[in-house]
Amino acid sequence: MYIITFCYFWMKVLQTIESIHSVYETGSRPVLVTCDDRNWWVCKSGYQPSVIFNELIAAQFAKIWGIRVPDSAFIQVQEQHIPAEYIPFIQKSWFKKECFGSFYSETAKEFDHATLPMFRERNFRNKFKNKSDFLKIALFDLWLGNEDRNYNNFNLLFDTGADGNYHFFAIDHGAIFNTSSLDYGMCQLTEDDSILKTDLAKVLFSKNTATHRIVDELIEMYYLCTLECKDKLPEILALVPQSWNLNMEDLGKKISDALFSDQWLAACEDTFRNYIKYFILN
Repeated sequence: MYIITFCYFWMKVLQTIESIHSVYETGSRPVLVTCDDRNWWVCKSGYQPSVIFNELIAAQFAKIWGIRVPDSAFIQVQEQHIPAEYIPFIQKSWFKKECFGSFYSETAKEFDHATLPMFRERNFRNKFKNKSDFLKIALFDLWLGNEDRNYNNFNLLFDTGADGNYHFFAIDHGAIFNTSSLDYGMCQLTEDDSILKTDLAKVLFSKNTATHRIVDELIEMYYLCTLECKDKLPEILALVPQSWNLNMEDLGKKISDALFSDQWLAACEDTFRNYIKYFILN
């Protein structure tokens, strides 16, 4: 095991030490592996290069925003660790390049409609000391054009932190940039593509007297964080492995043009405020 370092940002590089445990039946076909750090990792391959690039960018931007995401690493899946029974559902050629790995926590729980009744209980909600993280993630999604966190697919985990309280963790960012549509320009998420139009959002914030203040504070943070993201983008792009064969100069320009214009930033703020007004506070 070794570490790539580049200023503020760094990524572990790990290798598998045994056969793939399972394959998740989702579009990017991630696999569950054990690596040489003796931990389990959910690993996305080069099957869709844009997906692992998006995952890397979102994970690093999330650090700047103070959004909790699982630890990430580049993972080298050894060919001998790809069982024959998983082929052709996955292909060995997908794992020739470094994969993007997310740390697998056995204690984390995935939010879905079955867990919503737990959040209706005040005592359970009070275990979340930073409920505003939910709104922060929603704003993050609007800014990045993440089309894969919504009413039908929350892509949220909750897990206990070192403080003993529950915290939200955002996962699966392969569909940012309007599902990799940087070539065509970014557009605002529809109401159905946002977790702001969910029962969980209403449970957490509709009767919260601090919601207006939280929103204003998040917007102030939003402009500061996006400014830092713009400043740190070259360092983040420098993490991308050469084996991914991506045109980093071109991608850097497209991301800058898409995410950091005054027009886009203002439009995301307006959408965020409007969705909270119509779907949470009304």
